[in-house]
This record gives sequence, structure tokens and C-alpha cells, in this order.
Amino acid sequence: MTNYIHINRKLNLRKMQNITILLVYSLFAFYFLVNGPGLFQEWGTSWTTTTIVYLVGVALFLGIQENLPQELESPLNKSIIGFCISFLTATLVFIILYDIGWMFQNVQGMPVSKIPAYMMYQLVIVVASEEIIFRGVIFRFFFKYFGLIIAMIVSSVFFSLFHFAAYSGDIISLGFAFLMGLVLSYMVYRFNIGVAIGLHYAWNAYVLGITALV
Repeated sequence: MTNYIHINRKLNLRKMQNITILLVYSLFAFYFLVNGPGLFQEWGTSWTTTTIVYLVGVALFLGIQENLPQELESPLNKSIIGFCISFLTATLVFIILYDIGWMFQNVQGMPVSKIPAYMMYQLVIVVASEEIIFRGVIFRFFFKYFGLIIAMIVSSVFFSLFHFAAYSGDIISLGFAFLMGLVLSYMVYRFNIGVAIGLHYAWNAYVLGITALV
């Protein structure tokens, strides 16, 4: 009886946490849907559509995550710590790679006035959403039924194809997205989704010039 109460309490707590996450995320999404054209010069129909797709994907994840492998779950505090360590470490590595001339030589620093809006949109709407959809749902689903390797490959293929329009079908860019998907999937398997979000966010932020000012 005690175990039943404990399990039921744990499930109720998780549901409340999921509802809270969805509400907060929905507020951010609604804010950007309303104010996007004023915040971003590039905002258009595709941005609106993408934001809605992300919102649906996050809602889907929160609705089905109880049926996904629990061994890939991690407490929220550990995911937050993983995110911070991953983001800071990856950003430092990218800065070093830029300084020694190995990568990011064409990246230009973003104007300071644009940084806050882009940072928030990239973290909450783009990166967190993509990690939740591709690693939180697709990777975990295939991991449950087909194991690690198949899950990594399939989720990375979906991740790459999702960027088809953004990369204008460029094979090299799509191939890089596939490799990035493999790395991010393994980060979720080896550590937690917070680490994957941190690495993904560090990459996007540097490529867009958000952190290139450092």
C-alpha cells in the first residue's frame, strides 16, 4: 500500500511538472508568435510554422513520455547542471577553434541589441524543442524497441531531413546535421538531455554570432 501511494504521488508530481513545463513553453511560444515580426527582421511565415511545429512536438513529448524508456530519464537538476557544463565547455572549445583558425572563420559577431531575443528564441523555441522532439521522443522510442544503434541512426536521419529546407538540400550540410544528431543522441544516452541541449545551443549560438563576441 505504501509503495502504491509513493508511486502514485510520483506520477502526480511528474504530471504537474509536465503541465508547468508546457504552460511556460506555451507562453514563450505565444510571445514569439505575437512579437516575432518586431523582434526579428527575418521573421516570416516559415518562422511562424516552425514555432507551431515545435510547440506541437513538445506537447507530444510531454504527453507520451511515460511510455518511453525510463532509463534515459534524468532528474531536472542534473539536466540543468549538464546543460550549464556542456554549454560553457563547448563554447570555450569553439572560441579556441576560432582563435587557432580551424573553424568558424566566416562567423561574425551579432549586434549586441539583437542578442537577448536571439538567445531566448534559440534556446527555448529552437534548440530545446529539437532536442525534446528528436532525442526526447524519436530517439527514446526507437531505443525502447530497437536498441541504441538503430535509435541513434533513425533519429539522426529525421534530424537531418528536418533541416533540408534550411540547408537548401545541400548534401554536405545535411551530412553534418546527421553526424551532429549521432553525437547529440549519444550525449542523451551517456549523460542526459541537458548535456545535448547545452552542446546544441552552444553550436547554434556561436554559428549565429551570439557568443562569437566573447
